[in-house]
Amino acid sequence: MNTAAAAAQAQVTAATIRTWCRRGVIAATKQAGRWAIDTASLARRIEIGARGMTDPIAALDEATLRHIRRARLGRAQRTSDKDALADRYVLPSIGAVSYASEKELGLVEDLTVNGRVYYVLTAKAARLREQLDI
Repeated sequence: MNTAAAAAQAQVTAATIRTWCRRGVIAATKQAGRWAIDTASLARRIEIGARGMTDPIAALDEATLRHIRRARLGRAQRTSDKDALADRYVLPSIGAVSYASEKELGLVEDLTVNGRVYYVLTAKAARLREQLDI
C-alpha cells in the first residue's frame, strides 16, 4: 500500500504516514524511493490511535491543542536554562499568559529554573503531543 492510500485509510495526512514509516511506527519499506506500507501494521496503528486518542482529544478545545502544538523541546530564553529544560516541552511565554485552563486539565505545570518560571507540558500532555504526531 502506498502513502496516499494509507493516509486515506488512517484519516491522516500523507506526511504523517511518511513520519510513521521513518520512525518505525508502522512496518514499511522503501521501494524505488517510495514507501510500501504493511496493511496489517497500519491497521494495528489505526486501532491503537482510535482506542487511545478518542476521549482525550475530544475533551480538548482548539486553544489547548494549539498550545500543546506550540510547545518545543528545551526551548529556553536563557542559554544557562537549556540543560534543565532539555527533555521537557516548553510553552512560549507570551505576555501575561498563565495557561490556567491547561493547568486545570493537568496538561501544564510551572517549572522554576534559575529563578525564572517556565510553563512546561506534563507527561500526560507530552504523550498527547507525541500521539498527535506534531
